[in-house]
Amino acid sequence: MSEIKPGDRLLLEIESLNHAGEGVARRQGRVIFVPRAVPGDRVRAAVTEVKKNYLRAGLEEVLAAGPARTAARCPAFERCGGCHIQHLDYESQLRYKTGLVRDSLERIGGLKDIEVLPMLGMGNPWHYRNKVRLHVERREDGVVLGFFAPGSHLLGSDFGEGFICYLVDEELNRLARAVRAWLNEYRECPGGGDVREITLRRAAGTGETMVVLTTAGECPAALYNRVGELAAAGVTAVVRQSIGRGGVSEGKTEVLCGPGFLTDRLDDLYFRLSAASFYQVNPVQTGVLYRKVLECAALSGGELVMDAYCGVGTIALYLARRAGSVLGLELFPAAVADAAANARLNRINNAAFMQGAVEEVLPRLFERGRRPDVVVLDPPRRGCHRRVLQALAARPVKRVIYVSCDPGTLARDLGFLAGHGYRPVRVQPVDMFPQTRHVECVVLMQNVKNK
Repeated sequence: MSEIKPGDRLLLEIESLNHAGEGVARRQGRVIFVPRAVPGDRVRAAVTEVKKNYLRAGLEEVLAAGPARTAARCPAFERCGGCHIQHLDYESQLRYKTGLVRDSLERIGGLKDIEVLPMLGMGNPWHYRNKVRLHVERREDGVVLGFFAPGSHLLGSDFGEGFICYLVDEELNRLARAVRAWLNEYRECPGGGDVREITLRRAAGTGETMVVLTTAGECPAALYNRVGELAAAGVTAVVRQSIGRGGVSEGKTEVLCGPGFLTDRLDDLYFRLSAASFYQVNPVQTGVLYRKVLECAALSGGELVMDAYCGVGTIALYLARRAGSVLGLELFPAAVADAAANARLNRINNAAFMQGAVEEVLPRLFERGRRPDVVVLDPPRRGCHRRVLQALAARPVKRVIYVSCDPGTLARDLGFLAGHGYRPVRVQPVDMFPQTRHVECVVLMQNVKNK
């Protein structure tokens, strides 16, 4: 049997999908990953990479389609990095993601025989994103906005006339085209302050919109003189962020037009969102997610809840109306300021917020005798700092609710907690990101020594 080499063309049967949404086949005892293939496909693929334990191949032709394959809705799907599994029918997407969670819990966390509930999907899994970041590319015929192609720093899509991103809110699609036209009139900022990225946000509950211009260097007068045109087009706020050499953010934010923030409504709560605020990108599923968190918390009105990695206070304020008191912990000062402002905005008096690294603040609070009844963990994709988990192990909490956007780090952290007296009671995946490989989960952990 000849050794497989880059450039070889192979006929492959696709067995499954990996965590990145790539098709998985096998040949000569090695795994072969084939992007854009789905289970049941019979394909011709050209080998692009050969490693000791796996190969990677580019899809050339689908000879026989698997039962889950569907026509991608977006014509840019093959070259754009925004979607991963748009070629998989939606019911199969939900089953695939539920399987990802189950596999991660078993393989990474060592958690076997844990029931993972079926993924909660959307009735309409399109046009859900309330935020989009677009890269700016200057070409001979003008300025282009879009997403990078996979593995590239070149654009694979163009928010030009007639282009629609099927993940992005329809109003933001319109706004993207308007900003692209504005940039093509504006072109270059003299003095090196050219626009490198555009971030668009829309508050689905109020309809307010924000444009964030990420520029290199100082902002020239030419840019100031033209932002009024965006306001005239209905934009609520225009903000500039600056980056230094190498594209690294300098942390500077300047309000060019409007109040500098948006106000959104979720159920009957209002939230003020500044340019850098973290906020869930799917407003429909955010309500589903937070209602599951509330259900897991099982609050009766007298509990102390700690919300770690609280951001602008969305979950904290959602729970505060059913709890005795809520304390939010957050590293970034701007987010803490937004959270406090949101508590005032909603006239919620039993929620407070502390600024600092969660891995420093939470253990210190425990050492000083603060004993919460419920702890909510909603960390970034990299998961919880080990010191946070160690504090929960040393001073058991009755209920821990873990909100995760990464099954791998979720499984790692739950495995640690399971080894220190906590038992997973409920694992509920929520499809916050249809057409992509990303997965959100709510997990209830019960301390077996503190029921």
